[in-house]
Amino acid sequence: MKHGEIIAIKDLRLDGGTQPRATIDFEAVFDYMDAMADGAKFPPVVVFYDGASYWLADGFHRVKAAEQAGGDEIECDLHQGTQQDAQWYSFSANKTNGLRRTNDDKHRAVIAALGHPNGAPLSNRQIATHVGVDEGTVRNWREKLTAEIPQSPKRKGRDGRTIKVTNIGKTASQPFPATAPEAVQPAEPTDATCATDPSPSTDDGGANAAEGMANYWCQRVWSAASEIAECPVSAKDLAAAMRRSNSNQLRKQLEKTRDVIAAVLADAGLD
Repeated sequence: MKHGEIIAIKDLRLDGGTQPRATIDFEAVFDYMDAMADGAKFPPVVVFYDGASYWLADGFHRVKAAEQAGGDEIECDLHQGTQQDAQWYSFSANKTNGLRRTNDDKHRAVIAALGHPNGAPLSNRQIATHVGVDEGTVRNWREKLTAEIPQSPKRKGRDGRTIKVTNIGKTASQPFPATAPEAVQPAEPTDATCATDPSPSTDDGGANAAEGMANYWCQRVWSAASEIAECPVSAKDLAAAMRRSNSNQLRKQLEKTRDVIAAVLADAGLD
């Protein structure tokens, strides 16, 4: 690595999938610009050079601030490496310093790391350590993206050994039984079962229609609660995102859900 190399900003490649942040924080860019104007010294940005292109791996906000301030060069820590090397490095950028990452930034980095060739043979814990998140976050995203990310039949453990994971969890094959087991009959619906079809029968007129719609919304609330429980972001962040939404449709859906919950609690004497 060459420390303190000066490279023209126009020569930097910012389009190589090395920006793990969800968005550029322009408030931070403006703060950096003011600090630069006051003579503040910023750490060098990190760049990987493959013999043809300079791939920016860390320092997007610093580069943007320097560019907006009229600068045409920036100090870099220059590594020899490929675009993929720059990508892998970028997933770990700012996990302990720099502009604090949002949950969206962390999730974006985890998803990219899981799909990266360097991440394919690594365990959830190793990827979590590299990106700077908890192991559960990586595990949840791996389960969601199983059909989309490259899978390796091998995993590298914490002791450095590489093991085959293809047969982990599998048991010896069992012969088919001589007679097929009796078919399991579906359970009878109970009063707590929510109907999934909002279109009611018309046998009892309006009363049946109201019951069908109530059951429909019961199912919607149950589904929403399940999704929230499995949501990769915290309830606080999810609520903040909803507050920022300008969607009239979302607002109407939430109002209906609120009314249904209120009615259920009142009926159960829990209001």
